[in-house]
Amino acid sequence: MLKSMPIFIGVITFMVAVRIMLKKGNNGYDKAVDEFVKRELEANKVIKDFNTLDIHFIEPSKLLPFKDYENIPVYKNIIKKQNLVKRKMNLKMIKIPSNLTNTELKEMYGVNNFDTISKLEEHYNSYVRGLFEWAQELYNLNIIYDCKKVLLEAVRLEANISKVYTLLAKIYSKENDRPSLIKLKESVENIDLSLKETALKEIEQYL
Repeated sequence: MLKSMPIFIGVITFMVAVRIMLKKGNNGYDKAVDEFVKRELEANKVIKDFNTLDIHFIEPSKLLPFKDYENIPVYKNIIKKQNLVKRKMNLKMIKIPSNLTNTELKEMYGVNNFDTISKLEEHYNSYVRGLFEWAQELYNLNIIYDCKKVLLEAVRLEANISKVYTLLAKIYSKENDRPSLIKLKESVENIDLSLKETALKEIEQYL
């Protein structure tokens, strides 16, 4: 998750202050702190032309199960969530590995593009979050076929939402679809996912 620039400017100021205090206390102050501060200050000088950056934009699927529910009350939440996804899928978005630091991102994309990159990542996060919420509403009304389609789109995009994978595993388990469960488990093992071990344990319970 990208953090705002003001926060990081504050962090750098704090780290510089720490460095000075450590240096005053003794000559053997933490070199790691000094290197971090130096690298961050250099990263804040990196300027790049956005149009020349090697950015791989995410392409949302055109095969999502959007339906006309004719404003039937029982489908109210589904309509709300699918309409949200419709709006989000028109936004440009990118996925950024969570192991990248903000310093590395500024080095890669330029400090002048940091806010733009942050916004593109937020578009991705809100899109996959919308997919999960839509799938959950479909599941609640037992519209399983469409639910799977939506979840599989989130899986394709490697959504960093563990419940995407555990809900899909639950569906596969009810359908006695062991091959799909095994494939899903392998997918989770190979992606960047928070709470990965927890998700894997739950999936393994269905195998």
